[in-house]
Amino acid sequence: MRWNLSFRSAVSVALFASSSVYGQMQAMNEYELQQTTAQLEFPGIPILEEAGFNITEAGVEVDLDIQADIDSITYFDDDGVGPNGQAGALILSGVHIGSSSTPITREQVRSNTPFQPADLAQIHGLFIQADPQAGTLITIDRLGDDQGNGIDVIINDIYFGKELEAGAGWGLLLEDISNFVSDDYLTEVNSLFNLNLASVDDGFNTLNGNFYPWKIRMMPLEGDTADGSGFTDLTNANGGGLEDIISIPGIGGGNTSMRMDIQFVLRMEKLAIYKGDFEMGIQGLMVYQGIDTTGDGIEDTVGPATLDNFLMETVDHKLSTGETVQALHMNIDFHADIAINNFYIGNPETGSIGAFHINDLDTHNTQLWIYAH
Repeated sequence: MRWNLSFRSAVSVALFASSSVYGQMQAMNEYELQQTTAQLEFPGIPILEEAGFNITEAGVEVDLDIQADIDSITYFDDDGVGPNGQAGALILSGVHIGSSSTPITREQVRSNTPFQPADLAQIHGLFIQADPQAGTLITIDRLGDDQGNGIDVIINDIYFGKELEAGAGWGLLLEDISNFVSDDYLTEVNSLFNLNLASVDDGFNTLNGNFYPWKIRMMPLEGDTADGSGFTDLTNANGGGLEDIISIPGIGGGNTSMRMDIQFVLRMEKLAIYKGDFEMGIQGLMVYQGIDTTGDGIEDTVGPATLDNFLMETVDHKLSTGETVQALHMNIDFHADIAINNFYIGNPETGSIGAFHINDLDTHNTQLWIYAH
């Protein structure tokens, strides 16, 4: 694993890692702390202060450049399927994380060394704030660079049931995962789907597009009922900056072990699977939430998708058989628009079957139980 790491903090921080680390740690002076606070406050969550989450005090900023390789990740099912089942496994063999500045080929997806030494994935402007009453806020300013080179994830082989010879499994590629929305990409999206979307100025003087910082808030809960919504309704939002369209209200207690609220814009250039000479996938993915800032009923601005009021708790769950089991229970509220510029089978250029746009996806009060069988 190769990674470069630097961070600044107004408090003492210790970093432990099993691999080589190149970085520096130093306390910030008042000027540096003000600059960091300005970066944190730019995307704008004004109601956090009302919830007691004081982001003007000490915090941690991390910049991470990383390339990583994992030999395998295995899930074992020791009793298989049915009363006479055999032990089986789901195996991810050859997991690689990096960032290639050129399009990734089929050969790279099957290679044990798909990246060059300098192909480091960038995660910059990672801020962490914690408060005993309001929880933990994580902000990620930049995934990837402003040229569209995001994080690449390659899995050489995925085996379902048992491991086979190398190359016999399904290959998987996630190419250029980022939070950068380029002007060229928006032009293509607007043309394909007859939209008129613009991105919001990120405040970083970024050329040819804008970054959309990810906001993640985690809060352990106990006691009374939790608040029902983690975000304001973006349907009729107006104003020109992210601070006008993004907010997280105060979080109360709840009969849950944890609550999480996430807001993000996700860009991915390619998601593809491979099997022998077969290839299938999508290109030009964006997960976002369109916003009407003028009140004319037309969405004109790219805003963040929201995973709102995501609750997790352990419960006694009654099955259809009448049996009661221990289960992990989740409540999921997800709001987004999804653009896919190309869905293809075979060759990405000649095998296109079209483009897809999902408008106003809204899953609310979705319940999920996970338990052992």
